[in-house]
Amino acid sequence: MLPPVTVDKQSPFLGEECALCKDPLTPGDVVIICPEDGSRHHDRCWIANGNKCAAYGCRGHGELPPPPTSSPPHPVTFSPPHPPVHYTLANSCLILSIAIAIILCSVGCFGLWAIADYLMLHVWNLPYRAPFSDLIPMLPI
Repeated sequence: MLPPVTVDKQSPFLGEECALCKDPLTPGDVVIICPEDGSRHHDRCWIANGNKCAAYGCRGHGELPPPPTSSPPHPVTFSPPHPPVHYTLANSCLILSIAIAIILCSVGCFGLWAIADYLMLHVWNLPYRAPFSDLIPMLPI
């Protein structure tokens, strides 16, 4: 197991390049030092290179210790797929206005039909339908 080193503001590794990605080492980076040639690698670069040194011809290798677990795992909670809908005054007014529009359109269409029916039968004398009295059979009393 290779011990990782965390770079801080006073670290001698500050500003040096990673042997693999060539990015400079900055405060907060976790660095692995090759046990063979001493080259520095970001921990992610060391792992990406198969836990071995990136320097040409170097045979340095080693596993990293597992990361520490600082807290127990949290229980899994499931949330509903959608948040609950809260109706506001604006939503209520919109629903009410739609309902009134539907009612007015229904009444309006029936009214237009009634007007057209009256005009056809009584004003223009065009009998386009049978009278309602012929359609409804008389019920015995």
